Amino acid sequence: MNVLDDEDDQSFHATRDGYYHLSDVEWDAVERMGSTMGIHAVSVVLEALNRDAQHATIAKFIQNELDAEREKVALIHQQGS
Repeated sequence: MNVLDDEDDQSFHATRDGYYHLSDVEWDAVERMGSTMGIHAVSVVLEALNRDAQHATIAKFIQNELDAEREKVALIHQQGS
């Protein structure tokens, strides 16, 4: 399943038809992955992995986002002290 609407378009336009098993939160993360990693990379990842691995990969991406935000907050807090 190709998750790209237009190969020349650099924005991520995926359909959920083939990924109905992903939650709204996971799908939002998939869209962020597209802008972070690139649409072609996300397409390859989703197509190559089974459902469980998709969930795990998306969860890891979300965790990395959270960790990065926590680090920013910690730095701001340290600078404010």
